[in-house]
Amino acid sequence: MTDQVPEKPLIVLKQQEKDARRQLILNAARHLFAEKDFRSVTVREIAKAAGVSIGTIYNYYENLTELFLDVFLKSAEDILARIDNEQASPHASLSRLCSLYIDFLNENMAFYQMMGHFMLGGELSSEGTEKLNRMMRALMDRLEAAVVASGTEKDSRLICHALFSALNGIMITYARYPGREATEISRHTRRLAAIIGDLFEKRVR
Repeated sequence: MTDQVPEKPLIVLKQQEKDARRQLILNAARHLFAEKDFRSVTVREIAKAAGVSIGTIYNYYENLTELFLDVFLKSAEDILARIDNEQASPHASLSRLCSLYIDFLNENMAFYQMMGHFMLGGELSSEGTEKLNRMMRALMDRLEAAVVASGTEKDSRLICHALFSALNGIMITYARYPGREATEISRHTRRLAAIIGDLFEKRVR
């Protein structure tokens, strides 16, 4: 007698179906956000790209802001994973980490734009605000660990905040510089990030 694989309970199958549909929506939104300013993307466009109804999207999200946040948090998981991989490297340094962060922002402009949107007062529910704060704390924890690994523990949190501000300042200044090709902007911002990393490494030693 052969063993039969037990069927999954209906509730599990329904949850898997729900999760799969949510992922379809997220993937469609991320694709659209990569093509144009996320604030100009409509629910109708996302629904069409995901192959679902507008009503289905509102079954998952109360409004577009909550969808923006979910897309942002998914992208944040990517940068956190990249930082973890970099810090596990024997060649890890602040300079390399800064270049990695800037590369990510250049490749994921929607992530950068959303971060600015939320930090400059984008309306979020209390639950959404807590989700954003948890992600930002996770990012700051990793930057602080890199600062400490570079040779200092004094004021390490303050230094990582200064480093984060300096890196985002590069993007504010040059990410959409008029008359420049994307490859040129990417190369220039990466060089600036490496310089900032070197300066902070000298500062913390």
